[in-house]
Amino acid sequence: MRGDPQRAHRRQARGLEGGARLSLAITPMIDVVFLLLLYFVLTSGFADGELLLRAQAARPQIEAGGDAVDALELEEEPIVITLARVRGATTLRISAGLAQPADEQSLERVLRDALLAPDRPSGQFAADHPVRIAPSADVPWEDVVSAFRAVTGAGFRSIAFGGGS
Repeated sequence: MRGDPQRAHRRQARGLEGGARLSLAITPMIDVVFLLLLYFVLTSGFADGELLLRAQAARPQIEAGGDAVDALELEEEPIVITLARVRGATTLRISAGLAQPADEQSLERVLRDALLAPDRPSGQFAADHPVRIAPSADVPWEDVVSAFRAVTGAGFRSIAFGGGS
């Protein structure tokens, strides 16, 4: 069976018969992999785990009079714009002692006059003064958006929604 031509062909294809064989030395490659692993483990910085981070909640502070003051409480009373539906029309009412607007255009005009700016030193409120739009449940969304546009058009930047009936 030594002369079987198919077997000789397979042995020759596998490189087992005659000529120099290429051998693979895997030990140096394993050494290099372990050295690289050791290098990256030693040089990498380890971050604090998320479970170890603490959140510091704001604690109430005691004033000189003995009253507790909430650190998250608003310092300024917001301007409240109330939108209500009366006889099929949306009415606007504004707090803070400002003139009562008839529509969204006059709301923007009233708020712009109340805004403290370099060209209007007689204004009462800064641009970051909180404004709250409080629509009632039956006010159409388009009217709420119109009021929002009037407030932003006047120059106010801190606007919230809610508090309506």
